[in-house]
Formats: sequence, structure tokens, C-alpha cells
Amino acid sequence: MKPRLLLLCFSPLRRDPRVLRQLKVLRDDYDVSTCGFGPAPDDVVEHYEIPDSSKGWWPVELAMAGAYVLTRQFARFYRNEPRVKAALELVPQGHFDVIIANDLNTVPLASMLRPTKGFHADLHEWEPRVPGSGPVWFFINHPYIQWQLRQLKRASSATTVAQGIADAYSDTYGVRAGVVTNAADYADLSPTETTTPLRIIHSGGASKARRIDVMIDAMRGVDNATLELMLVSYGDNIIETLKEYAAGMPNVTFREPVGYADLVTTLNDYDLGMHLLAPTSFNNKMALPNKLFEYVQARLGIIIGPSPEMARIVNEHDLGVVSDDFSAESLREVIQSLTAEHVAKYKQNSHNAAEALSSERAVQPWLAAVRAIAPTA
Repeated sequence: MKPRLLLLCFSPLRRDPRVLRQLKVLRDDYDVSTCGFGPAPDDVVEHYEIPDSSKGWWPVELAMAGAYVLTRQFARFYRNEPRVKAALELVPQGHFDVIIANDLNTVPLASMLRPTKGFHADLHEWEPRVPGSGPVWFFINHPYIQWQLRQLKRASSATTVAQGIADAYSDTYGVRAGVVTNAADYADLSPTETTTPLRIIHSGGASKARRIDVMIDAMRGVDNATLELMLVSYGDNIIETLKEYAAGMPNVTFREPVGYADLVTTLNDYDLGMHLLAPTSFNNKMALPNKLFEYVQARLGIIIGPSPEMARIVNEHDLGVVSDDFSAESLREVIQSLTAEHVAKYKQNSHNAAEALSSERAVQPWLAAVRAIAPTA
């Protein structure tokens, strides 16, 4: 019999690419079950679906929840959290050999479910982040997160999404974490012929926090390149606002987004992928987003701001250019410095690095960690 493994995450699992990658790499050696929101992913042995009604506290429970937090009864607060309570009712304790707890908020639950061999914590981001919500957050929520972080000591091993975040966990909490990036699947593509003017693409969500307007500003006065924005709407009319902001700029256009299955092949038609993310939080500073790896699989050159984790990848493989700062002026300067010859080289370097930077290579630490907890025959 294969060891029994549970993938645990408080997300709609069929739309969670990181959990789906865990399933893909582990299903051959383990009998994989899942617990989370929404219907079961494909190819799982069993699925414990947490009902949507468990996403928030019922009003009658709020007074009790507040009392638990204020009196520092964090374990009682956590056990009574609706999604935790539902999972404890659904999943039998001691049934699984090993559990992967996705995000810090499932780590105490993984311990409560008593896997017979142990559990692995996959910390998707830097969880001790202070969101700037003022003294109420710091004095009430912050101690609760610190309690969750202490539960990490019960994990057999841990991973996170970037080396800078792994270093922070080690330096601050003594938690040694491996790195599994949010790399894209390997795509069997080749670089396309570089065009003149250069075709730049930015793909992703239309969020104010991502300051897409700065990328638009960077294109003002640029005559050696064009920028296309392929944005997914998050509401609030952000795309319409950006279109108005770019009005009168013939070198900035918008195109409809495509499904994820078609994204990399669509990106392959361009020359450069661009991303600028100001370091407004520690997670933003250390970001290593999916799109960087999607640009590599699309065999594009890359333009980024000086985000340390992204710059580490770009510089190590000579994939493109890094601006001096996060301003439109600095970004414009690097765009205007590019020639077709430069970009053709970067595109070829992406091609050369595509296998090394693929998800198939990136996920191996998960397999090694789980095998160390529950070896297979």
C-alpha cells in the first residue's frame, strides 16, 4: 500500500496552482487526499470539502471569539474557527501518514489531525507581516499570528516560495525552510524572431497596488518599443481607468486576457515580459511571482525593477534588464537602452534556462521532504 497523504489548504483547491502542483508531483508515490474549499481536484483518493458557510464566523460566535483572543486563549480560538472546526469534523484523526499544511493558518490543524509520521509546512509567503492596520491589529492579531508561528516547531520540515523569505524565517524564528518557487510548467517552445519596434507584454491582475500606471508612464516618449497590457479585472473599473490614463499613447495598448492554459503560448509572440512591483511590504519586496517564470517559459527577455529575488533569477541566467529603482524614469531608461540584438540574446537565454526554471524542477524539494517523513517502498 502507498502511504496516505493529505493536502490541506483553506482555498478553492481546483483553482490553487500550488496545491495542484503538490498533487501532481506526489500522486504517483502516495495515495493523495485533499481538504479545502470547493469540489475535489482530479486524481485524488478522497476529498473533504469544507462548506462555504465555514468561511466566516457566525454573528452569535463573535463575542466568544473576541473573548478568546483578548484573553490569549489562542488554541481555543483556533479550534473554534469555523473552517478549522469543519475540517476537524470531516477528517479523521490519525488516518493519514503525512500531511502537507499549506499556509501558516493550517499548521496547527495539521498537528491536531495527528498524522502518524508527521507533517510538512508549505509557507506560501512571509506570514508575520504587519499590514499597517494600526495598534488594534498589533496588540490583538499580532500575538495570535505569533502563536501560529510557534506551532511550526511541530512540523517535520518546511518550504516557502523564495530564498529571501526562507532566510527571514531562519533568522527571525529559527525555522529552516527549503524553497519551492511558483515556477510554471515546462513549455516546449522556441524564441520567436525579435521584432522592431520591440513588443513588450505585461500580464496579470489589474490591481492598484501593482502600480501599472508607472509602467504606462515609463512608455511616454519611447519609440523603440510598444507595451501591451493583458489584464484580468479585479473590479473597481481599474482597467477602464488605466485605459483613460494611457489615452493618446499609441505605444500602449490593451488586449483581452486568455485562459491560463493558453497563456504561455500567447506570450511567446512577444519579445519582452515586464513587471514592476514596488517594495511596499516585505512580501512585495521578496516577491518571486508566477509571471516571471511564465515569461521564461514563453522564451521572452525580461524587464523588472530591482526586486532582489526576481533580480537574482534574471541576473543569474542573464535573462534581461533590471532598472535602478522603481520609478517610471528608471524603467524608461532601460527600455530605451535595448536593441534587437540585446533582446534576441535574452530570449535565447530564457530558452536555455527554461528547463532549470520549470515547475518540474522546482517541486523536487516537496517530494524529498515528504519522502523523508513517510518513505515509499
